[in-house]
Amino acid sequence: MDSLTFMPVVSLDKPEAEQVIDEYQKQIKPVAFELIFKSNTPPVLVKNSFIQAHGSKIWINSLSASLYGGHEDDMAVEDGNTTDSWDWIINHGARIMQTDRTKELLAYLRKRKLHN
Repeated sequence: MDSLTFMPVVSLDKPEAEQVIDEYQKQIKPVAFELIFKSNTPPVLVKNSFIQAHGSKIWINSLSASLYGGHEDDMAVEDGNTTDSWDWIINHGARIMQTDRTKELLAYLRKRKLHN
């Protein structure tokens, strides 16, 4: 197990989400957690510093609006709205993002001096 990279997917819409994250951090110490949510209301979205404090990163996928509160690539690229897409994702602690818009995301990150 010590040679595996483990990144569990946790639904923040479930009331036990924080407890699930705590248990993983105590027992396995995942590299990252992929957080999924349908709306911006789960408390863990706002109060997520405990994840990074225990050495794990936050992963938010920007591919699917339905699993990530509507904060997705198309909004950033097609609508030019990075405020409600990539900015929002980064401002909520994500240090790992999955995208189909790699060229555009890299340009955005470089412009914000978040990537070399």
